[in-house]
Amino acid sequence: MSIGLRKAALIGAIVLTAAAPMAFVQFDEPTTKLQVYKGLAKTGALCGSMLLVWQFLLGFRQIVGKAMRDLLWVLGLHKIIGRYALCLVALHPVFITLYYLERKGVNPLLLQGGASLWTFVLLGQIALALFLLVVVTSVFVRRYLDTGTWYGLHLAAYLGLPLLFAHSLPIGMTLLRTPLGAIWLGLAAMLAGFHLFRLLAGMGLFSRKHVVVEVKSVGPDVAQIVSEPRGRPMQPELGQFVYFRRGFRGPTRPFTVSHYDAETGRISVTVKALGKGTTALQSIEPGETVYLDGPYGVFAHVALQSDRPLVMIAGGIGITPFRRIFQELAYEPGREVHLFYGNRRRHEVVYEEELDDVETVERIDVTHVISDDPHYPGERGFITVDLMRKYLERELTQYEFLICGPPVMTEKLEEALSSEGVPAAQIHHELFSY
Repeated sequence: MSIGLRKAALIGAIVLTAAAPMAFVQFDEPTTKLQVYKGLAKTGALCGSMLLVWQFLLGFRQIVGKAMRDLLWVLGLHKIIGRYALCLVALHPVFITLYYLERKGVNPLLLQGGASLWTFVLLGQIALALFLLVVVTSVFVRRYLDTGTWYGLHLAAYLGLPLLFAHSLPIGMTLLRTPLGAIWLGLAAMLAGFHLFRLLAGMGLFSRKHVVVEVKSVGPDVAQIVSEPRGRPMQPELGQFVYFRRGFRGPTRPFTVSHYDAETGRISVTVKALGKGTTALQSIEPGETVYLDGPYGVFAHVALQSDRPLVMIAGGIGITPFRRIFQELAYEPGREVHLFYGNRRRHEVVYEEELDDVETVERIDVTHVISDDPHYPGERGFITVDLMRKYLERELTQYEFLICGPPVMTEKLEEALSSEGVPAAQIHHELFSY
């Protein structure tokens, strides 16, 4: 099945399973007002719960990443659902309260109605508070939090799901009176299994063990780490990335596979010191054990299948996914290929000698763009649409674009290319994040 069909099938499955529980709701209330309150309350409870289940599954790369190669698209879908799922879930407390006030004269949000009711209502309130915490920290204040803090808060959602099922199973009338209750129990059991599996995966149990065999400097504060598998090797395709963990308990971070040896299974990742974790990786030594999870991603997959001329745009360490693509392009000597590579200063260029070789041997037109060196004789400033026009003979709409670099650079270039009429299907980017 093609990537496009898999994406369509996944979206279809999400929509279908989110809507399906409403088929079990019994609309037997005596007034229209109660019917409306009940319908909206059940929509928030049942449909919203299913979307939260999907949120859990989509955020679990060890599962969804095996079926869907485009992991970054999946994570994007995960973020989109997260923005709106809570709004749907919020229908439940609002309209179930109106329902109980109208029919029974009690307010469950104030824990009225007896201990048999309010105990489970309280569990639902705690679950809702946890989900709200995740949404607020992910959507509104993410930029102010370091990755470790944000990720720890994000994991709070996994406490919310068991509370949600503990809240709904004993008091949800639709679950108690229809076959949906048995389905809900099965879903709860499945999630319990996934929670255990995710816990073990987070400990690195399902990652592939490798041993570092070489570490070499390839630029200022940039190290290429070569590791050899201890067991079945990976087979990363062009432009794919892996999650890299130093030791069994170290933090996990995504890095492009910058080189792969099919004979030995050796995998290289190239790491620039951009923070505490990546700076620590500069001191890794041969003989150390590392754990790799992957490979993931479809960067360059569509572009390399196209017959259009190719424009590659890299910023800083974003040059790494293009190294393997250079090797593939050697088999297409007649194809028009350009590389625009942006850095702050000339000495920060990574793999400089290799870039000289691809320009002379593989006939790739390389343009360096330096932003913070007023004495640099070449192109200065930033990579822009106007700069690219100086070097491209065709209309921009006739090229495939591959972009990898800082998020700000990537977003600005995508917007600029789109405003020039380049179809979204011809613009491909890679951004690594949790």
